[in-house]
Amino acid sequence: MSRIRVLVVDDSSLMRRTISKILESTPDIQVIGTACNGQEAVEFARKYRPDVITMDVIMPVMDGLTALKQIVKQTNSRVIMVSSETFDGSRQAIDALSSGAVDYVTKTSGQVSLDIGKISSQLINKVKTAYNSKTMVFGPVSSASKKFRQIIDELLAREPDAARYRSVDDYQKNIKRDVVAVASSTGGPAALQVILSSLPKDLPAGIVIVQHLTEGFSQTLADKLNSVSSLEVRLCAGMEDVRPGVALLAPSGFHLTVRKIGSRLLAVLGSEPADALHKPSADVLFSSVANACAEKCCAVILTGMGDDGARGMREIKDRGGLTIAQNENTSVIYGMPKAAIELGAVHMVVPVGEIAARIMSSLINGRI
Repeated sequence: MSRIRVLVVDDSSLMRRTISKILESTPDIQVIGTACNGQEAVEFARKYRPDVITMDVIMPVMDGLTALKQIVKQTNSRVIMVSSETFDGSRQAIDALSSGAVDYVTKTSGQVSLDIGKISSQLINKVKTAYNSKTMVFGPVSSASKKFRQIIDELLAREPDAARYRSVDDYQKNIKRDVVAVASSTGGPAALQVILSSLPKDLPAGIVIVQHLTEGFSQTLADKLNSVSSLEVRLCAGMEDVRPGVALLAPSGFHLTVRKIGSRLLAVLGSEPADALHKPSADVLFSSVANACAEKCCAVILTGMGDDGARGMREIKDRGGLTIAQNENTSVIYGMPKAAIELGAVHMVVPVGEIAARIMSSLINGRI
């Protein structure tokens, strides 16, 4: 196996040396160069085409986000952002994930982190994961929204029951599903933007979302998704109704479950199971949905590493729910969708740009 060729970008010489030393402590990785700002990184990436780039966010001359956008458009290099835990850093890291970065690593002590060695294994593992992933760059979310009604009209036209609807606006009269459950990991923030920006404000179902994120980034992601969607997107507050037109995101460190009490569907945060590999867990969410309202659910599994969500999605499918998986070509990492497909948990596999339309078809016609 050839070594993974890495470019290290940071305006701190200490950080460049530290990150390089960490990465080269494993024989699988070779640091082929360093850069002190985004402009140098873009020029290096064009000339030498590194496999992976670790990129600081806040730098002089050209910041990391600007450099990222140029690099993913002009090269096949995969980019991992390295940011601090400050609010600005987390916001910019989420923007980076939405602009084509594969993943991020959080600096643990501000801009010049003297103890980044504590996360050395995480940094090495993420570089190796990025090497085996794809960089996905989607068009502006507004372009997806503009195509929404055309896609829905085309789907309805192909359905035997479509004749009873005079227009897409009539869908509210005949709703077949009450909740949409979504799970994603690596590559998820960009995929979620595409989907949520394409759904209408008057969506007749509530949405519950699990996205694997480092603690401290959940609010930032919720704010980002809310800014591009006509839906109300926010963190789940603890226990609240699943309501039409509202998308509830699980905060890092808590499981999100759905419970049925009488005629109400409630989104509930909790800490159990404590030994789950991920918190929030896609399997925990999907399994709760299967128990509460499987036959009234459309479940979606998106890009991500591992197999979280596969078993829970199979429960939903077995109990009458509809299930959708993002396809390989539009997934940054095809782990979670592939695991669900191999388990027989998926009804339909589609590109990320078509998922919103399939969700709407499930709500309108009860099938995808």
